[in-house]
Parts: sequence; C-alpha cells; structure tokens
Amino acid sequence: MTELDPTRAKWVQMVAVIESRIGDGTYPAGSKLPGILALCAEYGVAQVTARKALANLRDRGLIRTENGIGSFVL
Repeated sequence: MTELDPTRAKWVQMVAVIESRIGDGTYPAGSKLPGILALCAEYGVAQVTARKALANLRDRGLIRTENGIGSFVL
C-alpha cells in the first residue's frame, strides 16, 4: 500500500503519484491504469476519492477514460 500523508487531501496525493509514474514511464503512453478497486486497495481510499483523482488527471489531459473499460495514459 502506498502511504499517504494524513494532513493532505488523499486525492491530491494520488494525482501526484500517478502523474509522477506517468512521467517516469511506469505508466507509459497508451497503457491502462489500474482499475478503481485496485487504486482503492493500493492507496487505502474510498472509490469516490479514486474517481476524483482520475477525474482530475482526465480534466488535465493526462489520461482518457472509457466507461466500463478503464483509464488510459495519453
């Protein structure tokens, strides 16, 4: 499990980690990100928190989301 700082918003920290992983090639362009349940387990967060993080990444043009399929790095 990825440890998060309890004094900062969890979704903001998730965005930072995922963005870093995109930048360092852990999640290369075109790759599928872990699903919501996997993200919840990794970060110890609720589904609404994981969805908020993915929505932020999507709104910033870093990923695309296909309903029922998953989220992919752009």
